[in-house]
Amino acid sequence: MMQYVYGIVPADSHLPPGLAGVNKDPVQQLVSGAHAALVTPIDDPDTLASPENLLAHGQVLDQVAATGSVLPMAFGTVVPDADTVTEEVLPSMQDAYASLLRRVEGAVQFTVRVRYHPETVLAELVSENPDVARLQRLTANQDENAFHYERIRLGELVVEGLERKAAADSGLIEGALAPLARETGHRQSSQPGDVVDLAALVDREATDAFVQAVEESARRFSKRMRYRLLGPQAPYDFVGEL
Repeated sequence: MMQYVYGIVPADSHLPPGLAGVNKDPVQQLVSGAHAALVTPIDDPDTLASPENLLAHGQVLDQVAATGSVLPMAFGTVVPDADTVTEEVLPSMQDAYASLLRRVEGAVQFTVRVRYHPETVLAELVSENPDVARLQRLTANQDENAFHYERIRLGELVVEGLERKAAADSGLIEGALAPLARETGHRQSSQPGDVVDLAALVDREATDAFVQAVEESARRFSKRMRYRLLGPQAPYDFVGEL
């Protein structure tokens, strides 16, 4: 049977009891040498493409990462059969897997996403920049086709202001969190108003302190920003593409 692969773990890993994955089927281990692949046998890969299976993929990895080291594979990774896993995939990548498992051993990932409250930060830009204030007054309550070029310029100034503010504020946020993490990494901001999208690899014994630091930062900036904390997770951002 084809094998759906969630990730790679040390060969002596113990899975949480009753661990279920895609299509609600059990998760198994295929061992070769020092490593094992977490898999579920499947008949038809076309059955995988559903939100429920995407969620199940992440849940398997996060549950395993709660107590042990795991290298996540991308959602939808399928190999032809069990022999391909144990005779080709695991042996051919053993050195790379060993290095990456050492990197994430004893740690979990947290993801911190911070965005501005739009009304609050726009009011700041209006008070700080006379051009923004003038263009806002000029275009307010006007037909959307009126003052076309002024609207474009207002948008440019707002985006520039948001980026400038985010550069300063993200430094404050990261400065408070980075000392509590083993490593940190950034994701590209997706839209204006994003302050930071930070991935942090945190030692398990430091997770309470890290969460507390995030909560303190969120309280400090609550009038200007909203926080979202995800984790503990598998170390998705610290293993590259497997």
